Amino acid sequence: MKFIADASLAGLARWLRVCGYDTVVFQGEAGRAMMRQALAGRRILLTRRRDMLERQFPGRIVLMPVADAGRQLKYVVEKLSLEVRREKMLSLCLLCNELLEPLAREEVCDLVPPHVFENHEKFNRCRLCSRIYWEGSHIDRVFNFLEKNDIRIV
Repeated sequence: MKFIADASLAGLARWLRVCGYDTVVFQGEAGRAMMRQALAGRRILLTRRRDMLERQFPGRIVLMPVADAGRQLKYVVEKLSLEVRREKMLSLCLLCNELLEPLAREEVCDLVPPHVFENHEKFNRCRLCSRIYWEGSHIDRVFNFLEKNDIRIV
């Protein structure tokens, strides 16, 4: 399942990526161009704009009834019966939405802070922006956020 979110839902898009769901953010004004991109990419359109429901669109639109990213994520997970799977989490670049590729530890020696290199074994890199990822202290914040919003990890 893939998504396209309007710019007002960038926070939700980021959390969907954390959960392993391919989610792009449409940078223009939500409208026909966004709908065309959704159809071309076979993406579910996520928006806060009610007027989008009034337009002819053969794809699927999910209207977000809440403004808080945590409640938005819970709404999408429940409405679309999404599974948040531990093995898929943190597999996409949070900035680019690209699949991360594993890196040998030796390759990151000069690319991460020394304390990170000393304390971590597994690293991933975005193929597009080259950002390096590792399971640092932010992992606890991710799990706390999901727990706080009653989102179950399977």
